[in-house]
This record gives sequence, C-alpha cells and structure tokens, in this order.
Amino acid sequence: MNLYIESIEGGNYVVATGEPNMQQPLMAAEGKPRTFHCLNEIRTHFEGTPFDKVWLRQATPYEEMVGQTSQDTTLDMEIDW
Repeated sequence: MNLYIESIEGGNYVVATGEPNMQQPLMAAEGKPRTFHCLNEIRTHFEGTPFDKVWLRQATPYEEMVGQTSQDTTLDMEIDW
C-alpha cells in the first residue's frame, strides 16, 4: 500500500492510500476530505502504518507564470518516510 500526499493551496495537504490505479482518500467525520497542516501531522496520524512508497504531489503553475496556456501539470516526488 502506498501513501499519496497532495499539497493544496493555503499550505494544506490531503492524503489518499492505495495503489496508483486505485486510491482511497482519507475522509473526515463530516464526509469531506481530511486536511492536514504539515507533513509531520500526517506522519503522526499514520504512525505505525507501513507504506511501500510515499508520494508527494504538487501542482506546478509554471506555464501560467510564463504566459503559456494552463495545463494539468503536477510534480510527483517519492519521499523518504
């Protein structure tokens, strides 16, 4: 099982677990995605849970910043956990 962490605007993170083609987002009690404020908060939540790989995803607005048309560009990095 992998852990997928996505950085969203405002310095928050949402997470999902599973495999590349089948991910299950972590939901909060009110039926919305659970958000975290930092990677350490995520690490504490999943303490003791083994993962094969941990991925960090961040949208990159570079094309918009240099005047190109917007594309769905994301940066995925495997991080040490």
